[in-house]
Amino acid sequence: MDALPDAGAALGDIMESFVLTYRHDAATRTVLLVTDYPFTSPGSIREFVAFVFDDASFERLPGDHAPYQSVTDAYQGKGPGGMVVQHIGRRSAGPGRERVELWFGPNFGGIAITYGALRGYSRGSTATQTGPASWQYRDSKTDETFDFPYPFPSLTDGPPYTLVI
Repeated sequence: MDALPDAGAALGDIMESFVLTYRHDAATRTVLLVTDYPFTSPGSIREFVAFVFDDASFERLPGDHAPYQSVTDAYQGKGPGGMVVQHIGRRSAGPGRERVELWFGPNFGGIAITYGALRGYSRGSTATQTGPASWQYRDSKTDETFDFPYPFPSLTDGPPYTLVI
């Protein structure tokens, strides 16, 4: 896991990226967002990014599909049919505060995060097909294996964090 030198710029690059996780922790006032990333580091075939929004407030922007409206402050994607980032809106929310709105489509809707600080991390990977529809992912620098839905287990607590829709 490598720190991103400019997390704000990287956040602007996640259009059409597959959303693996978002999680709001009201107690710590943080929001975590994990997606795949369109740019790869040397030796990587698939890159992942994690954004940690600090001093954050969270708002769910509901879509029009009723079953998804119950998904509020946590989402964990898994397998085919997941959602992707379809729109990113950003603006100032006052001195030292920014707001980002991430839209995942009309059925799911999106999320809005107002925050004071943003940190970002990346992780490159390689993968080996282990079955007709299964793959083993490895960190491209350390060769450590990880589960595809959890490329940043130190940030997401890894499995069994399994809210899946």
